[in-house]
Amino acid sequence: MLLALITPTSGRAALCAGGRTEDISPALRANFTYVPQGNTLLSGTIRSNLQLGNPDATDAEMRRALSLACADFVEKLPDGLDAPCGEMGDGLSEGQSQRIAIARALLKESPILLLDEATSSLDADTERRVLQNIASEFGGRTTIIFVTHRPEALRHATQTLRLTKAGK
Repeated sequence: MLLALITPTSGRAALCAGGRTEDISPALRANFTYVPQGNTLLSGTIRSNLQLGNPDATDAEMRRALSLACADFVEKLPDGLDAPCGEMGDGLSEGQSQRIAIARALLKESPILLLDEATSSLDADTERRVLQNIASEFGGRTTIIFVTHRPEALRHATQTLRLTKAGK
């Protein structure tokens, strides 16, 4: 609903900021960077996947984003940023793929970062470090929305909205 891919069956979905309220629409989608639970890497190189977030990103910016996403393992790969990456992250673990997808999102400077179970394949320590890095680096200038059932992500939330099925 936040990305205007579906519309509410009743009521309305809106963004409120700075005293303004705007109904959610496809036009507002550009304000979001979305990282889903599932793997979203494309066939190519790690560099080409990162450039989907920011085509003009420098190597230093890509390495910084990878570091924030705890994806420093990329530097140890024989081809580094130019290491091949198969469709859906073939050749990488799910956790590695998630961290590259998070790094890609961090390269896109949008005001709202929507993490939808984006750390589900990470071990608890890596998840903690990734979320701490994101909150420390982007928390003051970006609204971070966690869609999660994992306690670590909730620790970084300043507000919590619990959605339940009607009648429960």
